[in-house]
Amino acid sequence: MDLEQSSATLKVPQRKAAPSCNEVDSILPEILAELRKSVPGQQFDVWFSCLKISSVDESSITFITPNNFIKEWFSSNYKDTFSGVVYRVLHSSREVIFLAEDELFKQSLASSLDSNGAPASLSELPAYEGRINSLNGYYRFENFIVGACNRLAHAAAVAVSESPGLAYNPLFIHGASGLGKTHLLHAINNLLLSKRAIRTLYLPCEQFVNHFISTIRSNNWDEFRNLYRNLDVLLLDDIQFFENLQGCREEFFHTFNALYNARKQIVITSNCPPESLSSLEDRLISRFKWGLLCSVDSPTIETRVAIIEKKASLMNINLTHDFASYLAEHIHGNIRDIEGAIIRLGKELKVTKNTITLDFIKKVIREVTGIKKTVSIESILHAVSDRFSVSISQLQSKSRTRSLALPRQIGDVPFSKTNKYVTYRNRRICRGT
Repeated sequence: MDLEQSSATLKVPQRKAAPSCNEVDSILPEILAELRKSVPGQQFDVWFSCLKISSVDESSITFITPNNFIKEWFSSNYKDTFSGVVYRVLHSSREVIFLAEDELFKQSLASSLDSNGAPASLSELPAYEGRINSLNGYYRFENFIVGACNRLAHAAAVAVSESPGLAYNPLFIHGASGLGKTHLLHAINNLLLSKRAIRTLYLPCEQFVNHFISTIRSNNWDEFRNLYRNLDVLLLDDIQFFENLQGCREEFFHTFNALYNARKQIVITSNCPPESLSSLEDRLISRFKWGLLCSVDSPTIETRVAIIEKKASLMNINLTHDFASYLAEHIHGNIRDIEGAIIRLGKELKVTKNTITLDFIKKVIREVTGIKKTVSIESILHAVSDRFSVSISQLQSKSRTRSLALPRQIGDVPFSKTNKYVTYRNRRICRGT
């Protein structure tokens, strides 16, 4: 066989070209259908239904997740699964990239600036288009654990989603970071969009500020005002970022008035009640109090147990009630700290292939909270006793022999038996207890 014939019979596999925009729209259903075959039903409905595809090129495919929590979970537990599914659907290997929705928005905003610093219209940004009618499948009322700490806020959010503009307008929810305020905003958005055709916009305050700044550069105020003042529902997160931005506060004041007078729903969250926002004008604070003010507080131990069990179940982690209670007792932070502990637990289980034990739970708690294992004074005394072959009674006796001097110094034990207490690094324990 000559060279030409041999080269004709050998077919070198070619990488499939990047799909067109129309093809990208059809890829996601195929990928989800393949993923459903290897993922438990409940997990799929909660974790995978909110996925989107941002871009596909010849070397990579980028999936958009609603938040960093889901992004980290996919990266840690399903990246190999995604790679295999993408290979089967696209018939070529591509790097799988996960990107949180907020990260995509910031990248789009940065890329919209041309060489002269002039921004493109914000409504043209791909990440922004989906925010008016996007559905975040993860944050739903069904996934929100209700307890004494958040019952009023949850009930008010449900009422607003059922009767926007009529019940509790505006609704102002305040509380520390990581207690579920953003979850409630997305849940309102999801329920509204599932029931009716409505223009609703969830927007972190930072993005409102970014849009305001870009509008100053472009001087396109008509587009800016029409976007916000023609909404049916505005969901604004973390309004405390307005405190030192007078221009943004002024623009939001007029937007608030326009929406309120048109009987459109406004929901606002903050890390503190309105009266604590010292830099805001009284006219804004008084308007926030027109509707309902409600707080979300730190979850009680019963609520933390329920949250841990729910999230462990969604991650397919078989966690007993006793272990969930132990985690809840030792993790006193916000819900994000709890999520971090469950993610760490899932990673450890995947890597080590161990079963869940109390020591395993303690190790995860130490890693999450940063608390190092403490050593008791009794343990120190026993260790010194074993190392130098002297008894604890000798260490605590009145004897001044040379052989006891060094052990006493290491154990920081006073030799006077008349002293009732043993001292160790400014701590005291009673002898005989």
